[in-house]
Amino acid sequence: MKTNDSRLTQYIEAERYAPPEITTGVLWVVVPYTTPELTRAALRHAGVCSDLDVHVHLVDIQIVPFPCPLNQPPIDQEHSQRRLQELFRQTGLPGTVAVLYTRDWLEAFQRVLEPKSLVVLATRKRWWPWPTREEKLARALTKADIR
Repeated sequence: MKTNDSRLTQYIEAERYAPPEITTGVLWVVVPYTTPELTRAALRHAGVCSDLDVHVHLVDIQIVPFPCPLNQPPIDQEHSQRRLQELFRQTGLPGTVAVLYTRDWLEAFQRVLEPKSLVVLATRKRWWPWPTREEKLARALTKADIR
């Protein structure tokens, strides 16, 4: 995961599983935190393939308004950390969690993801035609040129 950027600050990365030196055969799945319900659904789908060696990287990207420094966000950092760790703990899946603070949500995802990353993102089915934030993110990541 790339985090050495002045516009993207990593707050917490709690490892629950230390991957071996050689990760051949490991399927890394990135699950963006959106809402508790949608994130739980995405984590359930990420863990469905029990015959594969699936490791999940659960990422919560928080927007910090411009006047605030990235290393001192106006968001309760402990609450963000606990919320993500509790969600991840309930899954029983191996992997990591991270809370990242940034100015631009989409740019942060583009910087965090490795090329050809597998992203599992849940969204609700709705009757109106306007895309949700999750659908916009999915479309933008699909089109993104991640290097």
